[in-house]
Amino acid sequence: MEIKVSVLCTAYQHEPYIRQALESFVTQRTDFPFEILVSDDASTDGTADIIREYAEKYPEIVRPFLQERNLYSQGVNLYDALLFPAARGQYLAACEGDDCWTDPTKLQRQVDFLDAHPDYSACVHNTTAHYTDGSAPDKILFEQSGDRDIPFSQVIRGMSHAFHTSSIIARREYIVNPPDFRNVAFSYGFTDYAVGVWLTMKGKVRFLDRPMSLYRIGSNSSAWSSGVDRHYAKLKRFIQGELAMLRAVRPHADAAQRLQTDAVILEREYELLYIEGRVDEMVRAPYDEIHRRMGITRRVSTALKRAFPHLHRWYRKRKGYLD
Repeated sequence: MEIKVSVLCTAYQHEPYIRQALESFVTQRTDFPFEILVSDDASTDGTADIIREYAEKYPEIVRPFLQERNLYSQGVNLYDALLFPAARGQYLAACEGDDCWTDPTKLQRQVDFLDAHPDYSACVHNTTAHYTDGSAPDKILFEQSGDRDIPFSQVIRGMSHAFHTSSIIARREYIVNPPDFRNVAFSYGFTDYAVGVWLTMKGKVRFLDRPMSLYRIGSNSSAWSSGVDRHYAKLKRFIQGELAMLRAVRPHADAAQRLQTDAVILEREYELLYIEGRVDEMVRAPYDEIHRRMGITRRVSTALKRAFPHLHRWYRKRKGYLD
């Protein structure tokens, strides 16, 4: 039996969510065979037990990869080490264990599009964001209307401008043979940004304006994205990681893509100056134009910090922002 799609799912401490994720996979309605490869990275809750339950119930579909020791903490990329070599599908779809799909026709719709359009590297779709702490109502992540192509210029700005990982289905060859900048990103704790950039470099990416997945915000306090805006050290390392990845993108890019990448690098460098409190550099070339585009609050705050440097340093030290 030729597998059309391999669904790849990684889980860790996802007991409250993994059942809904797996159920959303096995209930996909398709006219082609698909498989589900799900890995648990040595969770200490009941995540692995639920995965075993689904593997026993759907032995022809669900293939479990249950770790006895946590590999991610040892720098092992579970996709490279386990899931990619085992996947048999022509296309690969992704969804983490704390997210899920919300439309049983998702895979069929995306595969139909990719089968009919060989010049596209991937097909993605809209996603609903759900705040697990109830701090905000559910919202659709991308409010632009209509199906459309996602260009490199949109993804290079960041995944928050383009599509969510839970929506991706891509041609196998572009996923299992990642560029070096994907590994750079992984060393900083993220990969979706690099994957999105790579897919737009290898072909066109189609966005279906239909919410077909659920992204849970705040489900994992240890995730790199959890509370990043409120933690100085975490935010600093994240921006440093983005910069390292973006610089590694440049050798793979054509002339137009390099210009777009350089513009984003400059913006990330400006943000790094801001969180490091290097206010004098923020208002000088080559960052002065970016600073002028900032809102009045940012510009006034920067002016006050420059006018009262001792007070600024005292405040940063009190907050623990000094290295």
